[in-house]
Amino acid sequence: MTGCSNHPNNATVQNYTGSAILNNQEQAEVVEADSQTESEEEPEYENHDLYIVENLDMTEETIALYSVSEDKLLRYNYNMTTKFLDKYGGSSSWAEFTTGTVVNIGDLLPASGALSQIQKSDDVWYFEDIKKYTIDEGRNLINIDNRNYKLTDSTKVYSDSEKVLISSISKGDKITVIGKDKEVISIAVTTGHGYLNIANTSLFDGSLIFIGNKIVSMVNGNETIEVPEGTYKITVANNGWGGSREYTVKRDENILVDLDSMKGDGPSYCMITFLVTVPETYVYIDGTMIDTNEPQYVQYGNHKLVVRCSGYEPWNKTLVVNSESAEITLAMEAEDNSVTENVANTTENSEQSETSGETTENVREEETAGSAIKNDYDYEVDYLSTISDLISNLMN
Repeated sequence: MTGCSNHPNNATVQNYTGSAILNNQEQAEVVEADSQTESEEEPEYENHDLYIVENLDMTEETIALYSVSEDKLLRYNYNMTTKFLDKYGGSSSWAEFTTGTVVNIGDLLPASGALSQIQKSDDVWYFEDIKKYTIDEGRNLINIDNRNYKLTDSTKVYSDSEKVLISSISKGDKITVIGKDKEVISIAVTTGHGYLNIANTSLFDGSLIFIGNKIVSMVNGNETIEVPEGTYKITVANNGWGGSREYTVKRDENILVDLDSMKGDGPSYCMITFLVTVPETYVYIDGTMIDTNEPQYVQYGNHKLVVRCSGYEPWNKTLVVNSESAEITLAMEAEDNSVTENVANTTENSEQSETSGETTENVREEETAGSAIKNDYDYEVDYLSTISDLISNLMN
């Protein structure tokens, strides 16, 4: 990926190069299984808003989308007001938009510059989690249900979030294939995934659930979330209740995650220490100004966090609290620069409450979908988590 440039919708644009197959001009003509010769013309997509999900960063609240028509990688902001929809227009979970999913996108929200909606395209066909297929690299074909589909220079192949060659697909791998007409748009290797069955959610409905350090979703009743194999620390918090547990997910295995068993004794509080580097910085939690010289005991759950300082860029955030203690350093910069913040997360064990994992990131404002918004930019929502394995910076 080389050569960044501007894009009319203000998203970050990167020229996209590379193909899932080896480019061979002599293989341009593909003969179908019935021996009929296909037209050499390139397909004309009536819908020029087809995008492939390459990465959905739930910590930074950004989504990287490859534009099929423009052959460019775009990066957008999204937030809690962004609608995630299935192909029928119904509400869907963030976790359903895995790498390789083909989507359409909505306009940009006027307040934040984030996407208004991301919807699975109904203009494409899907073969999900299939094992019965054959790939003919010599003829650039994949055969599914006794029908051949073309693999082109534009076909993208992913294994988890990595782009790979078609030749890297192993015999017996389970894959999801998405295409339009006779051409394949994307292939995602889905081997090695299991399922988390989220149950007994009533105490945490409307709050966030953190699954490892990459997956964040809203709790909204019982649901099933597909995740790669591995061990995850799952954390929830709401209205003074919350806790964490580790779960190990194996291939094709269904794991019950009982949120009621994670509520703890409650109501629980986190001792937060704010380190302010600029005099006369005013910090508000849930509308009440706090004394940053004193530790603050904040109830587990979501809280509105506001920081104001004359001559410095203000911001409004949502603070997600679920640990016994945390230290937050607010290093303000001038209004024409970005805010730098330092979060030192702590373990949830009171015997190990010393700060750990301390990092400082200097973040410059990039040409993202929200970068056109100036100093009065009012974020619909943004998250800072104090859990031990998730350090979220407070920028775009």
